[in-house]
Amino acid sequence: MQSEQRHRIGIIGPFGDPISQLIEDYPEDAQSTYLMVTNPMDAIGLVDSLLVLNQDYALTYLPALLESALPCKVILRRGETAERQFQAEESIALLGNSLQQAKSEVVELLAITKESADSCQLLTQRKIGQMKPLHRLSGERPTVALRRDDEVFNFSFPLGSGLQETRQAEKDVFNWVRLRRLANLIAGDPNDLDMEDMTAFSRGEDGVPAPPARSGTPTMVVVVPNGIGLGHVTRMMSISMELKRSKGFRVVFWCFSRAAAIVQAAGFEVVLRQTFSHINAHPPDWRWWERVEFAKLLADVKPDIVSYDGGSFDRFLLNAMRTPGCGKSGVLWVRRGMMSPDTPESILNPEQFSDLVLEPGDLAVDADVGPTRNGKAEFQGFCENLFVPSVTLRPYLKDYSRSEARKRLGLKRWGRYCLMSLGGAFGNWDELLWNVTENAKRNGINLVWAQSPLAAPPVASDKKTLIRQIYPLGPYLSAFDGVISATGYNSFHELLIGYDKPVLLAPTNQDRIDDQIARARYADEQGWCDVLYPTRPEEQPATIARFMKAVKSKAKITTRPKEFLPQDEMVSRLMGLVDRYRN
Repeated sequence: MQSEQRHRIGIIGPFGDPISQLIEDYPEDAQSTYLMVTNPMDAIGLVDSLLVLNQDYALTYLPALLESALPCKVILRRGETAERQFQAEESIALLGNSLQQAKSEVVELLAITKESADSCQLLTQRKIGQMKPLHRLSGERPTVALRRDDEVFNFSFPLGSGLQETRQAEKDVFNWVRLRRLANLIAGDPNDLDMEDMTAFSRGEDGVPAPPARSGTPTMVVVVPNGIGLGHVTRMMSISMELKRSKGFRVVFWCFSRAAAIVQAAGFEVVLRQTFSHINAHPPDWRWWERVEFAKLLADVKPDIVSYDGGSFDRFLLNAMRTPGCGKSGVLWVRRGMMSPDTPESILNPEQFSDLVLEPGDLAVDADVGPTRNGKAEFQGFCENLFVPSVTLRPYLKDYSRSEARKRLGLKRWGRYCLMSLGGAFGNWDELLWNVTENAKRNGINLVWAQSPLAAPPVASDKKTLIRQIYPLGPYLSAFDGVISATGYNSFHELLIGYDKPVLLAPTNQDRIDDQIARARYADEQGWCDVLYPTRPEEQPATIARFMKAVKSKAKITTRPKEFLPQDEMVSRLMGLVDRYRN
């Protein structure tokens, strides 16, 4: 019902035009919806009025504009260069003459600035209105000079304490209603009169009342890629649970992962999506439709934050946020560290899209030699970086007692149990199977194989081997006297913070995975665990035997970190993003 009561504006013009984006800062935006229109006649019944972004589009569709009889505003634009100014003036004069002959009252001509309106009025010999100015935003922002033909802009970014650094970003990845909150925009070419008009409009004017600040429940939309394992999903559920618990956030997951059911079971709203490979679609076509659908969600939900946990931002996401009515959201990039040292620095370039880059703390950070620690993005944009304590689900879930955990898992109350949890990203079960099972038998230990929700059941050589699907793992850890685990971010931190039983890490060196070997080696050096190094197969039998003896003897490890640290700084910074885009 709410969408039917809103004023529906059909926009005719090029996608990504800054004026179509900036009108989101008008007070009436709260009662408006926007639809990109290619033919005015097709828009009858779908929109209440039309906004044409320049005189060339108005001339192209003039017969249809008049026939549709829809109220229509045409924005007259000055030239981009001295040469094109003459062409712009010709088109403006022709449009004015055509409207005079048609004696139309449904088309209103507007210019972006007063100077432009005065100029256009001389050309058309008719009253030219001026677009209502925007309110001027408060606060200090870096100044950015924009040149139309430059794909990249450079600027000085303040670092605090009087320090600055030169940064750059790609111009066409921003919605200008967001960009004006990040920078003070000016035209870099005095001959580009249209750019002068647009940047002046973006800066707003003193004395213009600001629209009412957006109120209500803070909201975040989380885009979850279809990555290997459950790392993306687990981190974003952890962050979402913290925001929900501390600030009452509403969180909506736009989920490509096969783990969507897990997210929904945790109590979050989920929009299940399919990648182009899932449905065998042509990537450009899929990306176009995904942009349209995601923009619909943004327009409906009006999130304060759009968050992404992954290696690179898909273009559909960026273009959806450039859609009219979809720009007033902060962008959070959750990016883990401990990347492989040969990972190219270009993986950091999505920083330019982000307001905040959040790196979940890693206990092995001192061993991190990847690009997040030693590299620098070529395109940093306006982002700030935040390093937070380790992020896992355990602080937000109830831990079961030993007897309760075993009861829920269908395990006997007495006896030794060792969990084999190699995750969805670890596929080489056979290499470890014989040594593990033989040593378990020798020490009277029952093996429980954890089946990842994203993996096929493990192949066990013994009919007595138990298989359980356990996710999340944390609440059930008390059931086990030891754990053999992969070394992904989530498993590593669930096991090595607040769990005191023996742990045997089995890092993988698969491509596209973080530097698990460095993470495991660091923990080994601290005395927190044993490690099955994939490059040292000759050591594995002795390592497994030593681990199983520790499990049998009920060994306890007392040197590990005891508890998870609070996430107050993360919450504070994300609430700062909420405030930035609500005003």
